[in-house]
Amino acid sequence: MAVLACLPAHLVLVSTASAFAPVSTTTTAFSVSKTRNGLAYQPQDKNLLARFATNEGGNPFQSFIGSIFKENEVETAEPEKPKIPDFVVDPSYSVAIGFAVYGILFLVLLQGSIFGVVLGGLNVLFASFLAVQTYRLRFVFDETSFELKEVDSGGLVDSGENVVVGGQNRWTYDSFVNWDFFPSVDIPILVYFKETQTSQEKWSEGPGQLDKVGGGQIHFFPAIANCKQLENQFQIRGCATVDS
Repeated sequence: MAVLACLPAHLVLVSTASAFAPVSTTTTAFSVSKTRNGLAYQPQDKNLLARFATNEGGNPFQSFIGSIFKENEVETAEPEKPKIPDFVVDPSYSVAIGFAVYGILFLVLLQGSIFGVVLGGLNVLFASFLAVQTYRLRFVFDETSFELKEVDSGGLVDSGENVVVGGQNRWTYDSFVNWDFFPSVDIPILVYFKETQTSQEKWSEGPGQLDKVGGGQIHFFPAIANCKQLENQFQIRGCATVDS
């Protein structure tokens, strides 16, 4: 104790604490050194903070915090929208049969009359034309467009240019501004749609002369296809309509 009395107070405290401290095999993370203002503690391992930040020491609290931030960093991928398969609309002979029935009725009811023969004959002739068109044409919906195709021995082929305004008989869905069925989808005779894909100088040609609203090229075609299927495809493909 006489030796201890001659030592500075802070070294006495350190020495006394060391004398009664249990022996440990763990390396001290900090070293003690004397300065003018007292004791200074310096980390023996300069990479201590880096190892703590990366949880190299296996700290469970650090693992928990790290897992929270990692979970927040994970970006949730949006599921892809299912692709709508291409669709070929079934043909419908209803309009052709209807005109044929009217023609026969005129011929029978107005038998012997020139008016009956002419009116009945024209209806039968038009019914025959519609039957041929129903047999040879198909309406197709693919990934981007509505198209009129022609039946060939090898399958469906291009139907050529539009007979009224020219250009391909193919229209993108985003060019639609309206579509409808006359007189209704339940009793269809004509199918109508309007699009902006055709160049604007053509909008007043053909049936466009009857359009007082403007804003696109209008098309009419006889209901030689299943109109319920047409309506469904127009809807699921996002074709615009005035009623929507």
